[in-house]
Amino acid sequence: MSRSGQAEDRDGKSVVVLVNCAGGRELEVVRDALTGPLETPAILIRQDELPSLSMALDVDTGLLDIAGRRVRPAVVWVRHGSACALLAQARPAGSMTPLRAESWSGFLRQVASAADAALPGGTVVGPGQLAEARRLGVRTPRTVVTTDVRAGARGVGASELVVKTQDFRLFEPDRRNWQTCLPAVVGREAALRGPGAADGAVGNRPVVVQEYVAHTCELRVYHLDGGICAFEVHKPDPASPMTDPDGVTVTRVACPQPAAEAVRTLCAAWNLRYGAFDLLVSDTGEPVFLEANPDGDWLWFERKARWHGISFMAAVMVRELFVRSGS
Repeated sequence: MSRSGQAEDRDGKSVVVLVNCAGGRELEVVRDALTGPLETPAILIRQDELPSLSMALDVDTGLLDIAGRRVRPAVVWVRHGSACALLAQARPAGSMTPLRAESWSGFLRQVASAADAALPGGTVVGPGQLAEARRLGVRTPRTVVTTDVRAGARGVGASELVVKTQDFRLFEPDRRNWQTCLPAVVGREAALRGPGAADGAVGNRPVVVQEYVAHTCELRVYHLDGGICAFEVHKPDPASPMTDPDGVTVTRVACPQPAAEAVRTLCAAWNLRYGAFDLLVSDTGEPVFLEANPDGDWLWFERKARWHGISFMAAVMVRELFVRSGS
């Protein structure tokens, strides 16, 4: 566990609590900025510390005891705190039981609910986001979630399809098992012929079969408590970030106004303070929503674009939430 401002953390003083339950250094970067130039007391808890860490939350007072230090969590940011993520990311593999994973996930949700502000916020996840987005007037691709790719292709009815397994990198940490999870663009006729590349080895695992949308560009848009930042992403095929990351280019761009409006509309409806949005821009300039990841990483995009503004914006967001809490 990494702490700062130890003289201020004692006896129920307000702090920021950051909990990273998976890989990535995003919250380390936020912690460093908070405890450095932003002079904000913060505690970072890493996943590998959870099994041996002594923690207790007093539900009546809202005080959190972490290894004998009592603090008041003013802002809590938990990344990848689901039981499934905790199980998949446990090291050594299999060292966390389902009961322990669910217990920790529930405990972290309780800690977040005791804070004045919690990140990322929101509860709409997975393909259900698409139905919600359409209801809110944001264009989405026709989508079917299915164990039968051929049936999915018939249901979608588009001439070109995208077949993908969402969030597989988090839940399948062994890259040797990624091959059957990689997203692919497949022609409708090829998908209907199966078995083949489109449905080869997915077995009885549900996958997303989605209409391929012709577009002029692909955007990764970050929402940070109202702030918007966008990157344009160029990749040879959908699997390139996993199979050929050097072939992917990322450029910092001004977010098109329609895309920014769509992101803000969705975040307001979902009570989402932080989210990483994947969007396409059609040839008419209309944004097409693909998905929003409330735990989406940003350091890879910053490195590719050689621009590190998201890290700064994320730390400032947490600092402002801390100040607003009255701490």
